[in-house]
Amino acid sequence: MAMSEYEIDVRTNKDLGTDTFVRDLLSAWCTELDERIRPQFFDVGEPVRRSFEGEGVEAAIRTWVDGGMPLMLRRKDAPRFTVDINWRGHRGIDQRLFPWSCTVWLASGAGDKLAVQLLRFLIDHFEPAYGHCSTYDEHRSKHFVVYKDGAAQAEQYVGLDVGETLPGVYWVTYFGSWAIDKIGRTPFEDLAAHKVERIGEGYLVSAYSSAKEAGSARAREAEDRIIQHLGRKLFFDKRLIDLDALKTDPKTSALVQAKLEEIKAKKGKDP
Repeated sequence: MAMSEYEIDVRTNKDLGTDTFVRDLLSAWCTELDERIRPQFFDVGEPVRRSFEGEGVEAAIRTWVDGGMPLMLRRKDAPRFTVDINWRGHRGIDQRLFPWSCTVWLASGAGDKLAVQLLRFLIDHFEPAYGHCSTYDEHRSKHFVVYKDGAAQAEQYVGLDVGETLPGVYWVTYFGSWAIDKIGRTPFEDLAAHKVERIGEGYLVSAYSSAKEAGSARAREAEDRIIQHLGRKLFFDKRLIDLDALKTDPKTSALVQAKLEEIKAKKGKDP
């Protein structure tokens, strides 16, 4: 079976709307990285069709900064990728410690070396509390749940936020300074893993040699050893999720169901 695409993700509380951050990020991404992982198109949402070559990096910077909305980025030449950056100028009632993220879905043909290079680049610019690189299938298997909510089937991703727990351990996992403070530095000094690298105040941990191993019994065993060593209670585990806690309360569920029935009835009357 062919490996699914890479999924690269970082979680941060950094202000992603300043001219300095956006200029440094986009300028470096479009000129300094390996040309095979440089974005070609940008826009504030789908479809992502505005061209860096046609409009220039400055147009992308101004679109993000002046509009107060982060960009989606895309590369259409091989290896293809899509980038989704989540950020708002004001948190509002959002109480999460690290509410902002950057997620990249990168074609598997890019290879491990380029995937890790891109993760390192994001770590350098987003200064995240936590990040990882794995495959889309592996990430989905650890965080996607489907359940019955009233009369409807619901589905969502769970355990992605950094706070009370960390999302997990993957092929490559980055523990930033906040995560190190939570776990402690000593456990990383004798951590049995394929590779442990110090990056600034954080650690980049490779559980096994290649993303192609993700999801295998050997890979899961390697991840579990790391989790056990760092502290199992500090990591999200989908097997322990209480699906009932995700369901809407009976009153809200009834209102949703009534609305669905209303829409269904209306469709039945339309010619």
